[in-house]
Amino acid sequence: MKNQKENILQTATQLFYEQGYKLTYLDQIAKICNITKPLISYHYKSKSSLARAVNDTFLFDFKNKIALKLYHNYFKNKKFDLQVSTAVEIHLYNRLFLTDAKAMRFLKELANDKYEDLFSVESFRLYKMHDRHYHLDLHQNSDEIAMITTAAWASSFSILWAYDQGSFSCSVDDCLDYITRLNFVLMHIDENRIDAILAESKLVLEQVQFEFKPYFQIE
Repeated sequence: MKNQKENILQTATQLFYEQGYKLTYLDQIAKICNITKPLISYHYKSKSSLARAVNDTFLFDFKNKIALKLYHNYFKNKKFDLQVSTAVEIHLYNRLFLTDAKAMRFLKELANDKYEDLFSVESFRLYKMHDRHYHLDLHQNSDEIAMITTAAWASSFSILWAYDQGSFSCSVDDCLDYITRLNFVLMHIDENRIDAILAESKLVLEQVQFEFKPYFQIE
């Protein structure tokens, strides 16, 4: 049985997806959950922080489902490659928004309301993991990992928005390749290695099939 906080999150996820962030109100969520509006504020400070929780949750689930499927269908009999796995995750996450108008609407409307709540804590953890695993040439006594995370998120979102507005004439795949490459450039990865990562990630996506589902889900 779901607790109150989980019920709020699930209801918000469904409404944000179906009718958009802008037209979803805390009063509406409270009514569906059969609770008072202040109880939502008790668990989540604001509508935008609730949307951020939705974003963090589906990104966490997204990553786990992709990683598990890659393990069973690609890496099971070979050495796991975190960089290739991450490239697949980045590609699929951004493809979701480029191919699902409802998901893109949620992202853009949240950005218009409170841009900083677009940024997921999962991204910071991802770059920390890469730094530990590959001993990246990063300045440990500065905020470089936090800056990389912010730059990657902001750049990726700006490219998604511009593509959705028709600013580019390239294909969806070309756009996704650019976003994926950019993430590794920001991590100071050698250009030849980035080419190899992208090439293998495309091979993975040919061999392992993924399907997007409503409410920011992937199977």
